[in-house]
Amino acid sequence: MKLGQHMTDEQRAKESASKLGHTTSIETRAKISSTRMGIRPSPETRARVSEILMGHVVTPETRTKTSAWQQGRKLSPETCAKIAIAHWRGGQKMADARTRAKRRTLGFNPLNSPLSGCEGHHVNRLDVIYMPTKLHQSIHHNQHTGRGMAQMNAIAYNFLFKQEVEAAIAAKETTNVSG
Repeated sequence: MKLGQHMTDEQRAKESASKLGHTTSIETRAKISSTRMGIRPSPETRARVSEILMGHVVTPETRTKTSAWQQGRKLSPETCAKIAIAHWRGGQKMADARTRAKRRTLGFNPLNSPLSGCEGHHVNRLDVIYMPTKLHQSIHHNQHTGRGMAQMNAIAYNFLFKQEVEAAIAAKETTNVSG
C-alpha cells in the first residue's frame, strides 16, 4: 500500500484475512524491541500530539465498552509485582519527606493572628493569611504549580479585609462607649 492512498473495503478484508491467526515470533519481537529501545519522540512531535489530544473527551459509550472489557480481568501476581515496583516512589516516608522539602522553601510572615479552627494559607512564598479550615479547603490549590491560587488568594484577601473591617468597627465602638 502506498502512503496516502486509501484501501477499499475489499482490500481491507483480504489483508485482514491474510493476517488472521498470525503471531509474531519471540525473536522478532525482541529485535523490534531492541531497535525501538531509547527512541524518544522529539519535543515538536510531543507538542503536536498534545495539541491533537487537547480537549479530547471519551464518550459514555466508549467508557461503558472499556469498563465491560475490564470486568473480571485478573492480573497475574508477577504483573502486579512489576506494576508495584514501577510505581514505588519510596513509600509514605519518602512522600512525607518530599512534602516537607517543598514546604521548607516557603517563608512565614503572618498577616493576621491565628483563630481557632483555622489554617495558614500562603498567598505567596512568604506571606501567610490565617483563615477557617473549611474556607481554605473550599478550592483545590497548589502553591508550587500555581493551580487555583488566584481564586484562593482572592478569598484569603477578602477574608483578611473583612477581619480588619470588623476589628476597626469593634475598636470604634469601644472608644465610643468609653468616651
